[in-house]
Parts: sequence; structure tokens; C-alpha cells
Amino acid sequence: MNSSDRIAVQRYAAAYNELSATNEQAQRRAEDLQAAAGALEAVRGYMTSPRITAPQKKQAVRAALKNAPETAAFVELLIDAKRYALLAAVARRVGELLDERLGIVRAEVVSARALSPEQKKQTEAALSARYGGKVEASFSDDPALLGGLKIKCRGELIDGSLQGRLAKLQEELTH
Repeated sequence: MNSSDRIAVQRYAAAYNELSATNEQAQRRAEDLQAAAGALEAVRGYMTSPRITAPQKKQAVRAALKNAPETAAFVELLIDAKRYALLAAVARRVGELLDERLGIVRAEVVSARALSPEQKKQTEAALSARYGGKVEASFSDDPALLGGLKIKCRGELIDGSLQGRLAKLQEELTH
């Protein structure tokens, strides 16, 4: 994605987010937009085809999103602006703005083996203390880590894995 598209995604997402007066409205709208992006992904070829006219695309959007007319209107706006290809990125950014609005911090935690519910709770509590706000982490496991955790949060990578420590030790010993 080029810088012009990134700026457009930011602006469209901010405008869509600002349509909501309450957090509940913002959450509903974000869910609607995510669902629309998912539903329309199945017909991406049709929606991005230069052979299909804008009115035909809008008709398809209205049919697919008949239960979410506000979202359909927003997607039609993207079609008119020839920015439909940005829909998935706008939906992701709207989700990020919703998290900011609700004070939620997202984290990805990878461990060598599956963590117990108590370990997950402790990890989220430690991350909440570090980053502030409520941390919602997604957990996965990767046996290649050997032990420890790798955590991605707010663009930061915390590598507390045994594999990472060994790599760091090797680098220190060889340099």
C-alpha cells in the first residue's frame, strides 16, 4: 500500500468512526463494517472489475448489506471515490480506532506450549501494567521457541523465548 492509500485509509476510518456518538454505536458500526468487508471479499473480483459499472457495484452492495444501510452507504462512497480496494484496510483501522476509544490494547503472545488459563490471565495483567489500559491478548503456541514467550504489542516485540535468549548469547559471544 502506498502512502497515498495509507492516508486515505486513515481519513476514511476516522470519518466512519466519528459517525458514532457513543461507544456502543461505534462498536456496532465497526462490527458491521468488518462483516461487510468479509461478506464482500467473496465477490472481490466482481467489485474490482473495470468491466462492472459503479451503479452495478452499488446495487450488489445494497443487496449484500440490506440489513446495514449505513454501512452500505459508506461502501458506496468508497466505490464513488474509486477507493473500494481499501475497504478491508479501512475496516481494520476502524477496529483499531474502536480499541483506542474503548481503552483496549491488543497483544499477540506466542509460547512454546499452550498456556493455562491462569498463565494467560497473569500475562494479560503484566501487559496491562506495562502498557496501561485493558489488554486483550491472542495466544498461540510454537514448539520451535523451546521455552518462554514472544509478545507483540503496540509495535514492540518482547522476545523472552529461550530460542531468542540463545541467539542473543551466541551473538554476544561471537562479536
